[in-house]
Amino acid sequence: MAVNYVGLNSLDEIDRERLKKIVSKYGVDIKRLGIKNALKFHVKTHEVGGRVRYNFRTHLSVGKDVLNSEVEGWTIKTNVHSVMRKLLTAAEHKFHVMGQKQQKFHPKKAKDGFGKRVKMKIKGLVKFI
Repeated sequence: MAVNYVGLNSLDEIDRERLKKIVSKYGVDIKRLGIKNALKFHVKTHEVGGRVRYNFRTHLSVGKDVLNSEVEGWTIKTNVHSVMRKLLTAAEHKFHVMGQKQQKFHPKKAKDGFGKRVKMKIKGLVKFI
């Protein structure tokens, strides 16, 4: 999966390598869902009281759908993991790729009501309602 990084120059080399390694691992998972579009990854750093605060945003456009996630925090590793997990769960929910196997219909196990009668009539199990 191709990843476009924006603002990566604000990080030092060690942090860049960590970031690219984590994003590439999650890129494999996103690719497994059938999404092959490019991912935009925005990096911003802020100096707060002598410490560096990181802001990460992701943007993934799939056809007409756009998936975004954003996280802000103090450490690179945990924030990159959380922003990519948010993006991955958003993709799973949007495209319904993770789900249970659909079971066959059993007329005897169905509850009484309109649905049972209609389904049984369709299958030819009930001739008169």
